[in-house]
Amino acid sequence: MALKYEWLKEQLSLLIRQSIRDGIHRLPTEQELCSTYGVSRQTVRAALALLEQEGVISKRRGSGSYITGLSAAPQENLIPILISEDQDYLYPGLLEDIRSRLSEGGFSSEVLVTEGSVARERDILSDLLCRPPRGMVAEPCRSALPNPNLDLYRRLIREGCRPVFLGSSYPGLSGVLTVKDDNDSGSSLLVRHLASQGHRAMGAVLPWDDLRGQERYLGFSETLLSLGLPFQDSHVCWYSSGELRRLSPEEEVRVFRVIMTRLLSSCTAVICFDDRVAYRLAGAFRRAGYELPAAMAIASFDNTYLSSHSSLPLTSLAHRPHEMGRLTAETVIKTLNGIPVSLQESRWELIIRESTKLKR
Repeated sequence: MALKYEWLKEQLSLLIRQSIRDGIHRLPTEQELCSTYGVSRQTVRAALALLEQEGVISKRRGSGSYITGLSAAPQENLIPILISEDQDYLYPGLLEDIRSRLSEGGFSSEVLVTEGSVARERDILSDLLCRPPRGMVAEPCRSALPNPNLDLYRRLIREGCRPVFLGSSYPGLSGVLTVKDDNDSGSSLLVRHLASQGHRAMGAVLPWDDLRGQERYLGFSETLLSLGLPFQDSHVCWYSSGELRRLSPEEEVRVFRVIMTRLLSSCTAVICFDDRVAYRLAGAFRRAGYELPAAMAIASFDNTYLSSHSSLPLTSLAHRPHEMGRLTAETVIKTLNGIPVSLQESRWELIIRESTKLKR
């Protein structure tokens, strides 16, 4: 027969799971536990000590016992991270920030690369359903399109998984947490900066299959109109993020030459979805013999190494160092602690460089 404190430990484990679901992250007081379970304070303290040893709770002097979100079973503290890529651009640093913060909270993590493929995403989700994680991070694949994998996300949620979406979420999946950029105000910040440099005719290069592209389009167009500047549909060059990822170097050169030609006919400045697009577009102008920013001022998002180490330093929007990764991990930890969390938006800071110097 189990000792009384071991029995109480099992009862408190059930209480902790229910508390997390209910958004409660603090255990009742020792006196309340004694009354609820009909046991002595010594038994309560022994059970709490076992839970503390397993990392399930932490005790704060004078404040009580708090749920850590950790499980006594190490394999249940593994957080999958579904990401489009892990080897290039901002992703290595972002993943390091997420994983290091999760590790600080006692969680391990596993990076699962979707390559932006809905089919690959489905394979990964199907595998996860064999042993549903308690929490996960997921970067959507082509988030502006209908996604056939929402049934798998819903099944994971029913199994107790708490996903946190990174960058954007799927419109058809309600009640999930998202950590994202403030895309609307980001575009507005870039438009206002370019307007201050004397530009009136502005274009944009954005992905139509990514919700972030649509949100940046909205901020771009609304700010132009609010400033009384011309807005034309023809000034916006839309592309498919999925197709762009698959282009050969030769095809990529041709695509950006077409974008360059279209912008030159009517614009003096352009906002690009990210530094990769801006870097490729600047390369198209250089290959065609144009001098930048005289021929075209270019601004973008993300402030990666491409913006600061290119032959034309790019004006770009930045987050505070490590903010997105740590905010994402902290949102996962809080949800597993039972702490209520809402939508998390990270604001942008403008980093001005040579690509948008004052128009003469």
